[in-house]
Amino acid sequence: MADPEDQRRTWNTDVSAPVHNLVQGERFDNATINITTVHEAAPARPALGVPVMLPAAYGPYTDRFAVHERLDRMVAENDVGMVLLGGVAGVGKSTTAVHYLKHCLEDDAERFRGGVYYADLGGRKAGLGASVADALESWLIAKGMPASEVPASLTARSDLFRQLTAGKPVAVLIDDPVSAAQVKSLRPTSPGSLVLVTSHRESEDIQIEHAAQFVPVPMLDPGFALELLTKLVGADRLSAEPEAFGLLAAFSGGLPLMLHVIAAEVKRWESAGELAARLVDIRTRRQTSSRLMNMGGDHSVNAALELSVSGLPEPARVLLWSLAANPGGEFGPDLVTFLDGDSGALADLVAAGLVSVLHEPGVPRPRRRWRMHALVQDFVWSTAQDDLGTFTALQQRILGFYLRRTAMADRALSKRWHSSPDFPDQPPFTDPVAALAWLGAEQVNLRNAVFTAYDLDEHDVVWQLCEVLWGLYFATNPFGDWIDTHEKGIDSAQRMGNKEAEARLRLQRAFAYYNQEDIEQALEEFQQALPVAEDSGSARVIAATVESIGLADLKLGRPKDALEKFDRVLTLVAGDSEAIGNAERHRARTLGALGRRGEAIDVLTSRAIPAYERAAEEKADGSNAHNVARALVALGELLVADGRAGQALVPLDRAVAEFDRLGKPLHGAEALVASASAHAALGDVDQASAALDRAAEAYEAVGSRKAAEIRARRSALGGGVTES
Repeated sequence: MADPEDQRRTWNTDVSAPVHNLVQGERFDNATINITTVHEAAPARPALGVPVMLPAAYGPYTDRFAVHERLDRMVAENDVGMVLLGGVAGVGKSTTAVHYLKHCLEDDAERFRGGVYYADLGGRKAGLGASVADALESWLIAKGMPASEVPASLTARSDLFRQLTAGKPVAVLIDDPVSAAQVKSLRPTSPGSLVLVTSHRESEDIQIEHAAQFVPVPMLDPGFALELLTKLVGADRLSAEPEAFGLLAAFSGGLPLMLHVIAAEVKRWESAGELAARLVDIRTRRQTSSRLMNMGGDHSVNAALELSVSGLPEPARVLLWSLAANPGGEFGPDLVTFLDGDSGALADLVAAGLVSVLHEPGVPRPRRRWRMHALVQDFVWSTAQDDLGTFTALQQRILGFYLRRTAMADRALSKRWHSSPDFPDQPPFTDPVAALAWLGAEQVNLRNAVFTAYDLDEHDVVWQLCEVLWGLYFATNPFGDWIDTHEKGIDSAQRMGNKEAEARLRLQRAFAYYNQEDIEQALEEFQQALPVAEDSGSARVIAATVESIGLADLKLGRPKDALEKFDRVLTLVAGDSEAIGNAERHRARTLGALGRRGEAIDVLTSRAIPAYERAAEEKADGSNAHNVARALVALGELLVADGRAGQALVPLDRAVAEFDRLGKPLHGAEALVASASAHAALGDVDQASAALDRAAEAYEAVGSRKAAEIRARRSALGGGVTES
């Protein structure tokens, strides 16, 4: 008996190829077969289909709510709409488009009745991507046309595609075309169709010829970046080190491609914190980021950024190169102007996703700021190694810009003398508030400028920049930056053999500890500066050092030692009205600590304040408001201690208002504490409590140890509760 499987094979009557004569049967024993006429069968055309040719979108997706909503609005307003999705390579333009079209189909399965078509034209990626003709051929075959009937010419294929989709809306996704002509051949004409085009640049030719509306796909916001990273590494891993993964998400700049790289890399590290620490610090970042950005070869972050940068117009590329030499990521319009950049080139960088706008609606344009993503900066830095001399010269120019502007800002905040040049040719800041606002905005850049200058062996720039950072640091107390930068500044001054600069910077660094109420450490630093100051031979530096030691003695409860120091200072500063005012103010506080309050009040009113007033007259702008306000605080404290709290409120209120105007919260806090003492002495517990709350908030904002002391004093005071 025949095998059943053989029988099944024998009985299979399927004929899939065309034949000329065919006789079919199970058996033909001794049969005579007469074949009269059998005509060749015409091939049957498959029915036209409704293809959905969207590429796979791998991995987790963090919804681009803002982009999706904007696309919805645009689609509603257009008949045959075209949208150009732009942004830096690796930001997820294609993924966003794919997910948007999928959402459209989920909401309305009949939305694109003519099908959904996709073409990756490869852009500037040599050897990658399909030709327009190949893309059309694949579309026609997907539509149901036999390959043998696809026309040979590009024009015929384009026309046929439009005919087959006529009357039915379609969706077309085109990745990375080079020209508007490529898009033209792939564009449908049926009403209600939607064409999404992705590009690494704004592609004005596509916008003009096709009336395409440009929609940027920006880097992910920090929250969404962390959300995507969580999906990639797992919630358990992230919950173990949330701060570290927050820093890693921030380092990615919100670039999904880098988030995928980080997710792969972090698996190699026992602690994500160690990787984060290396990427956060500019001194170690570039070596680590360079390896990460090369991971993946042709699909690496560096390869993606090369695509984005290569498509830029020449002025934008020049500006990008220049901005990458900036020691920090953020920058303002003054740096763009200094680098001879223009708004058009900057707009091209923003449109390409290489630079982000940081301003908020309603903020005046002069305060507008931008950020170059760290990844972009590191990419340009790595390519700049081929022309290191030019890039280094550019870095040096920018360092000079920051030094000059910081010197002018410091001069606006205080008229104290500088060991470094004063740059009189530089335009001044309009007022102290504007100067402090600029310094605050540039704080990260200024910190990084110190380290960059040190690495470039620009030691004169290092110590000079540290010296003029005094106004910023003393006003806002960023203690970590203050100490770290001044360590470099002191070393640079030593390398240059500049004793005066070294002593000055040692004093400035000591005040970082003094303002944290770490008086013992501050005194040790002051004392280390004294022999250096004496070696310098500068009476001003010696006087400043002796005065500082006296301040520490006073804080440590040694008023007799302090008075001796301040008396010596007066012998060193003869003829300098402002220095005399400072020494007399300190003497008055010391006399008060010795119980000689009447004498102390007289020193303030008849010597210190008049000396400051003389100094104001001697200065071009006639201003010495900061020092006068400090003398008023000392006067108020002495009046309270002398039982005249009612009289103390007038100078103290004036001092609080003045420090508020000058933008000096810590000095204002000192005035508020003295004001609280006056109100408490007068029995006004609610006013005293409110003043202490404000003072504590100011200290807490900078991490000062003083905050706990003020909170404890506020708690002991009792009285009404004030919102903090």
